[in-house]
Amino acid sequence: MDRLIALLAALVGLIALGGALLVHNSATAVMERQAAEMAELKASLTLINQQQPAAISPRPESAPSQPEDDGTAEALLALQNRIVTLENTTRSQASELAEARSAIASAPVPAPVTEVAIASEQPASSDAPAALAADGPTKDCIPLGTRFMAQAGDSFPICKTRVVVEVSAVTETSALVTGAGPVAAGGFANLPAQGCTVMVFSADISGFAEMRVSCV
Repeated sequence: MDRLIALLAALVGLIALGGALLVHNSATAVMERQAAEMAELKASLTLINQQQPAAISPRPESAPSQPEDDGTAEALLALQNRIVTLENTTRSQASELAEARSAIASAPVPAPVTEVAIASEQPASSDAPAALAADGPTKDCIPLGTRFMAQAGDSFPICKTRVVVEVSAVTETSALVTGAGPVAAGGFANLPAQGCTVMVFSADISGFAEMRVSCV
């Protein structure tokens, strides 16, 4: 349960961090695009202002004449409105970007998931396993209920017992264990020691098998 809670906390932290990064990247892209568009609009506005006086040529007649309506005024007004709109949007995006950066900075760093020690994967029992021995090994041995990898020729003593797992051969589908015989992947068999079994989780053609010894 503790391990599940730690994994869920790490997942929530990663999701929050990913959301903040997505907002940050999106806001940055929008601001860059809007800045380019504003630069283009300002360049167009400058060009129109430069061309407008040249388009008005002096006339010899002294009588005043009405300027021709060629749509320049409307275009200038539209450009100015567009620039104002973009500037307002840019300010809004800058505020959102600042909030996203603040969220990224304050996002909790997922705590490293630590392995939760499992005392035993055997059925609960008020009595100690019969196979336990006071003079059993405590170093260079495999604890009861712990998975381990083995290959042909390996010999593993089980901690605090006199059980020794000797692997004679490993095939694609089973492992041959001395005293237990061939054990198919996903199955188990009894060991000579009282109340002890060996379970083979997997076996592959490369010659390795994952197994576990349990005693009751």
